[in-house]
Amino acid sequence: MKFKTTYLIGLQAVLFIIFLLVTFFFNRFAVDDFHFIGELRNSSFEDIYNHLYNDWHGRWTSNFLLIYFLQYHETSFFLMVYNVLSIGLLYIGIVSLAKSINTYYKLNFQKNKVLIYSGVFLSVFFFCTISPNDTWLWYTSSIVYLWSSISLFFALKILFIERKRFFDYILFGFSLIYVGGSNEPLTSFIAISLLILIFKKIEIKISILGLVLISISFLINYMSPGTIQRDLITPSLGVVDLILYSGYSTIKFALFSIPQTFIPALFLAIPFYLLGKTLSTHIFKKFNPMKDLGMSLLAIILVVYLNHLMVVFALGGLAPDRSGIASSIFIAIIITRYFFLLGNAHQHKFELMKYIIVLNVIGLMVFNVYFFNIHRNYAKAVDERIDFIMTHDKTTIHVRPLPYSGYIYSAEITDNNGDFKNQHLKNGLGIKNDIVLTTDR
Repeated sequence: MKFKTTYLIGLQAVLFIIFLLVTFFFNRFAVDDFHFIGELRNSSFEDIYNHLYNDWHGRWTSNFLLIYFLQYHETSFFLMVYNVLSIGLLYIGIVSLAKSINTYYKLNFQKNKVLIYSGVFLSVFFFCTISPNDTWLWYTSSIVYLWSSISLFFALKILFIERKRFFDYILFGFSLIYVGGSNEPLTSFIAISLLILIFKKIEIKISILGLVLISISFLINYMSPGTIQRDLITPSLGVVDLILYSGYSTIKFALFSIPQTFIPALFLAIPFYLLGKTLSTHIFKKFNPMKDLGMSLLAIILVVYLNHLMVVFALGGLAPDRSGIASSIFIAIIITRYFFLLGNAHQHKFELMKYIIVLNVIGLMVFNVYFFNIHRNYAKAVDERIDFIMTHDKTTIHVRPLPYSGYIYSAEITDNNGDFKNQHLKNGLGIKNDIVLTTDR
């Protein structure tokens, strides 16, 4: 039964990765992607980069990669290759961190087990993300939010290395610089965490170095002419409104997304319970299941609230779902940590947990088949729409609505030619014709 369970957990991880790869194959450009593709047709890399920094926002690290990669958008399967690169780096970052933790705490897990459970964690993190179609699949957004998450995993590794190499410091520094120049909420969480480490006198030199680097990178972002100009046009909220808006965003995050996010994440995290049971000794003797559960829930609520508080303060309104990925990372870590320690603390066999793994595998099989059809139909409709647009020379081209896009960020436009979505598509395709959405058959 032990062999079968290990095999099923590996299959669970593989099925999720298959889902990602198939989804990447059907992924398509959307909205802002078309805008930048159109800009690259008429402007140089330097011109677009300077325009963003001086006139829109100062995310200087993510803006660089956004424009740099997109220069190759005409390459065959560009978007798929980009998505595979992103998830590949994310997986490597998780594996690298897991190996360091395995060595640091002397857990003695074999290499193949580290690789499998890193894949399991990847799936937990995905479903803890409220809007993965925004943050994982949409090119323009993922280069900000997903890549800063990747950087965090690479940066965390150094805290669990006793004999640090020069390369570890370089990787740590570049990772925090990228986060500071791209993801403001995640920057705040990291800065707070580093301050706590300094206060507790843990890894003081590393923490001070990290705090300095991420602060400088953030200030380059925050003090940019584009960010200053953007702040001038966003509304300012009073203290009461700020608290209420952040509270509403937290409730929306925690309650309305439970069926699609946290419930699947909890089921997929069950293997960590079984992983904890494989250890012969209790690694955390002070662990109290009920007390730790309460503290974990409190930590999740606090992290989510702080995440939304920072974004609401900056935007003067409700936070977009994609900005919540900073808290999603910590939620995924909290969930997997709790299940691991719970399994390690329990003396009972809990055969039920093994049957949940079987359920996970069956569920992921159904999940893959269901979304394969949805994503395939969506990709086919997008390709047919673009072919239709490029072969018609009418002054105004009317296109039919796209089908449900599933986990792919929708490239749908509106019935208003002046809408930015319509204009971005028009510029990206390099045509002068107007494009509008119609429901006429």
